Amino acid sequence: MFCKYCGAELSDTAAFCYKCGKPTTKPESRPPRLRPQAPAEQPRQEPPKYEQPEYEQPRYEQPKEPPRRAPVEPFEPEQDPPRRKGGYIALAVILCVLVIGAIVVLVMAMGILKPTSSDAEASPSPSAVTESQPPESVPPEEDDKPTQTPDQEQSSYPIQLDMDQLLTSRINGTTFREAWEQGWLDEWMNLYVNGSSDGSSPYEAYWYDDGLHEWTYYGITYSQAASAGWGDIWLELLGSRDDDDPDTMDGDYLLPTDSQYIDKSDLAPFTKEEVSLIRNEIYARYGYQFSSQEIQDYFDRQNWYTPVEGLNASTFDTSVFNAYEQANLETILAYEREMGWRQ
Repeated sequence: MFCKYCGAELSDTAAFCYKCGKPTTKPESRPPRLRPQAPAEQPRQEPPKYEQPEYEQPRYEQPKEPPRRAPVEPFEPEQDPPRRKGGYIALAVILCVLVIGAIVVLVMAMGILKPTSSDAEASPSPSAVTESQPPESVPPEEDDKPTQTPDQEQSSYPIQLDMDQLLTSRINGTTFREAWEQGWLDEWMNLYVNGSSDGSSPYEAYWYDDGLHEWTYYGITYSQAASAGWGDIWLELLGSRDDDDPDTMDGDYLLPTDSQYIDKSDLAPFTKEEVSLIRNEIYARYGYQFSSQEIQDYFDRQNWYTPVEGLNASTFDTSVFNAYEQANLETILAYEREMGWRQ
């Protein structure tokens, strides 16, 4: 078929011209309308009936026993064959013999080097002392700080001052040491002892005790002052006094330990402190400097003493002692041990 408007060739079923868009003369054919038909009724199906399953009671079965294992035998380690005890005994015997032998050799060596007590007490000859061993290598002033012992001799001064009361008393608000520091201790002591300061005292301040062979300050010895803590003041007060005092006589020693042998009877008249000074005197001759300030102050007052700088317990060599000094030092040390003054 052809379009009547534009002449374009169209298909027989075309409703519009594809070229000009106008409708064709052929009416549109529509399919016939069909009436809906009611669906055919289907037969009802009943739901399946639930059938309860039959319950079957479980049967009880006795549990089976596990298979038994064969018993395991305990493991026993192999034991070493017993050792013979004879080897240990022999070793112990050998060690004992060696130890005993060493002890015997040591004792014999000590017996050769150390003189017997009988030889020490006897007065050795100069040639025998020269070959003797050097004395104890301990600081000479060890344990030499003067102490007041109950059995120490008291001064024969007419009155005996109570040391504690002396140091704690106050005169014009001033104590003993404060009066010394302020420079009027003599006046303070005169007031304390005599009750006046005009100098008309019946008691002498500086008094020499013939029984003790030493000076005292109102009857107070150096050892008593040192024990109470004012030995430095005592030395300052009485350090320059040397008349009739064997401890401070110019050019003399307490005992001539450098030129002759002494024994215990020579030491018997002296006190513990004096024996200590006699022993330290041997060291002081060589310029030994003492760690004890009180002993150092004593030897500083001796005209014969010349201290050597750096010569002390760590640098001093006792081999410089001559035969007399070596023997006398041993005698003094033995006497101090015997008196219980040295351990």
